[in-house]
Amino acid sequence: MRRWGIALLAAVALASCGGSAEEQARPPARTPTPLDHTSTGTISGVVRFEGTPPPMGTLPLAGWAGCGDQHEGPVPTGDALVHDGLVENAFVYIKLGLGNRVFAVPTTPVVIDQRGCVYRPRVVGAQVGQPIEFVNDDPTLHNVHGTPQQSSPWNFTMPVKGSRRTLRIDAPEVMVSVRCDLHPWMQGWIGVLDHPYFAVTGPDGRFALADVPPGDYVVAAWHERFGVRETRVSLPPKGTAEVTFTFTPTG
Repeated sequence: MRRWGIALLAAVALASCGGSAEEQARPPARTPTPLDHTSTGTISGVVRFEGTPPPMGTLPLAGWAGCGDQHEGPVPTGDALVHDGLVENAFVYIKLGLGNRVFAVPTTPVVIDQRGCVYRPRVVGAQVGQPIEFVNDDPTLHNVHGTPQQSSPWNFTMPVKGSRRTLRIDAPEVMVSVRCDLHPWMQGWIGVLDHPYFAVTGPDGRFALADVPPGDYVVAAWHERFGVRETRVSLPPKGTAEVTFTFTPTG
């Protein structure tokens, strides 16, 4: 494994010379569309799995220094987390209905840690142009290989514990895959939108999209193994709308 890792490291280093997206130029300032906060409401709900969820495998951490010794016992892959019928790591967002509204780009970075040779969190959301910071919290080398289809890919190494690299993604896309070529079981996902109305479900399967202008929307839920669900939502002024997405074993 060690010889293979050294060889792959050399290949990754060559690739990263031309593919790093570190510290990209800040996006041009945009004038946000005024939002009447006295009329906005909330779209909230839950993502469920009906039936027996599919089994998860375990990560092949044995023999990898700095990986397996940070965990106690087998580590599940994390790609099908369901708790009493409630789905974790579903990405929920407004797909249609916001029209030509323009939203401010947050300056606070979305942070993705590499710890125990696992991306934490596994699924995140970010706005177009928002800084995304990768942190290596492991005493081993990682590389971060992002493969968006709508914007430039990236591939850079993070050689030591405490390494940090920041990038920005310049086009909306649901979802962007992130992997580590050195530890091929490492999988992360970034949902990139040009608005702030998105959320990732926790162990309780719930989500909330706050401060949404009144209107008619298509809201979608994405999951890496279960697929996509969509529903139409009408949000009245100062109102609330409750949504339930249900995945099943048959898709």
